[in-house]
Amino acid sequence: MVFVSVSDSLMTGILIAVDMQTTGGSDLEYDVLIIGGGPAGLSAALQLGRSLRSVLVCDNGEPRNGPATEAHGYLTRDSIPPEELRRLGREEVMKYGGEFRDTKVMNVSRDTNGFTSSLDSGETVTSRKVVLATGVRDDLPDTDGFEEFWGSGVHHCPYCHGYEVRGEPLGVMVTNQHMVDYAKLIYNLSEDLVVFTDGQDVFDDESRSMFVERGIEIKDEPITALTGSDGDLESISLADGRDIARHALFYPPPMEQHSELPERLGLEVNQAGLVDATRSQRGIGFTSVGGLFIAGDASSGAPPSIPSAVADGYAVGTTVNMELSKEDFERGWQ
Repeated sequence: MVFVSVSDSLMTGILIAVDMQTTGGSDLEYDVLIIGGGPAGLSAALQLGRSLRSVLVCDNGEPRNGPATEAHGYLTRDSIPPEELRRLGREEVMKYGGEFRDTKVMNVSRDTNGFTSSLDSGETVTSRKVVLATGVRDDLPDTDGFEEFWGSGVHHCPYCHGYEVRGEPLGVMVTNQHMVDYAKLIYNLSEDLVVFTDGQDVFDDESRSMFVERGIEIKDEPITALTGSDGDLESISLADGRDIARHALFYPPPMEQHSELPERLGLEVNQAGLVDATRSQRGIGFTSVGGLFIAGDASSGAPPSIPSAVADGYAVGTTVNMELSKEDFERGWQ
């Protein structure tokens, strides 16, 4: 399998020096370390900065939507390049004192005082809380051309990219029974739709008949290659020698955690490749490790999209601030 490296993170940015701080009666450097500077991480950082919390965002520059030229479906920012969205987000966070390191967090350990995190530069930072916004990576088939067209001619999200290819000859890859309903989403986008099973036994007689009756061809042969030029998909080659002309192919790949940190910290990952985040009356994004929160694509808390990641980051950021506020308030009575 070919793994495309992705994360809820930033592609570019300025190296900001870290200043030792004392906040909330603590001698730790930061109130919160956020690992991952994509939409979820930036959104959490923004809310925490506006709540007068000291925040460090560490990001290793491997965004999940890096191959995409435009981001869609985010109100007032539709069609914005993902890199530009992250740049604007950084600027906003920095207005409220947020700091950034373009670096990878190698390890996180917890003790009675908080968290100590080691960076790939050899430095360590300490914080009262940690938010994982490290995202996921997509497990792509090793089919020739699949990785090449990922994000340009091959898409996973019909809400993010469907409108741009409406009415064109489209394909949808359905390799298990859970994807059958996904194919129905693509049916709405074009009258010229072909379903590819890539050699998998997916359809029973009833569901196959439903698709065929609606004029949708089903190709059961394995896919051998995706071909095109300049990032534009042109055709899908099958094992029987046929080339099926298609302008775009939709496929929701399996996901895995982009970072090894959730596993190292003992967090359970579900069958979908996500960390199960819990919610309570105190907020959302809680994990099984006290003081450790998770937001964005890596979490089971929201669908994988920019608007959802921003909303999830906002909610997790406010939850973390509530936890800090409660601790500070109660410490004042001790």
